[in-house]
Amino acid sequence: MPSLPFVTLDVFTTERFKGNPLGLIKVPAGQDVSSNTMQTIAREFNLSESVFLHEGKTGPDGVPEWRYRIFMTERELPFAGHPTIGTAVYALGTLAGNAKRGRMLCNAGPVEVEFDGVKARCAIPHNFHRHQSTACSETEVLELQPSLKPSGPPVSVNVVSPVKGMNFICVQLKTVEDLAKVDLGRKPSARLDAGWNEGFIGSYFYVVTKTDEGSMEVQSRMIEGQLEDPATGSAACGLACLLAIKCQRKSTSFQITQGLEMGRRSDIGVDVTLSDSLTTVEKVELSGSSVKVMEGSIEYD
Repeated sequence: MPSLPFVTLDVFTTERFKGNPLGLIKVPAGQDVSSNTMQTIAREFNLSESVFLHEGKTGPDGVPEWRYRIFMTERELPFAGHPTIGTAVYALGTLAGNAKRGRMLCNAGPVEVEFDGVKARCAIPHNFHRHQSTACSETEVLELQPSLKPSGPPVSVNVVSPVKGMNFICVQLKTVEDLAKVDLGRKPSARLDAGWNEGFIGSYFYVVTKTDEGSMEVQSRMIEGQLEDPATGSAACGLACLLAIKCQRKSTSFQITQGLEMGRRSDIGVDVTLSDSLTTVEKVELSGSSVKVMEGSIEYD
């Protein structure tokens, strides 16, 4: 019976049992694993995402690179943040002996990585899009989150896509006390713009806790129906792009803390560089750490 080696990682943390768990299944060279089998294994892991990491090779420029695929329990994703950070830290730190540079190849495109021995910094593929203002209303948000009604309407509601196929309803709340009231519930929906109406939709609630010249600190929660995610790098990137354009600064650094209410604190770094017009995104860098928790093998038919 064929089997595959795996590890689990806690991502966006250096402390085990914090951050966001990730299943990382290694696919040896020459071993053919179908997409259906990958989806079945991801369902067995039952984590928010699992990654299938193919054996590394050296790119034409001499940089080590790895192909990886990201699966939720029900679908494959073109890109996701915590799988990318976790995979990058493991690949460069463990497989490549603390290499300082690497390249991760996902369905959304190549991801250039810098690694300092603890933290990976990934220049992620991006195609930021802010949907029409009527994509989701304040009233609809309060219907999904009735516990927020006594606090009044949210500060703002925006629907964004960091890449096509990943969509987030970004809801700015007034206080961290309001953020603590957010609960699990029905899955969100949004009227996405034509040509973007596909893929995952989640609700990303946040409070801006500190603003300085060139930097911003945010506390957040990501809810998708009956699921809360301890760390959502793609949502953090989408929110950071939105706020960077609103701030009208060439470059802004964001430190986003997520998962506190779950007891799984996650520390997510995002740096956004805008074009000279300050209206479009030129570069997005996602950064974070991860730590290994388990390892073993999984058999499959």
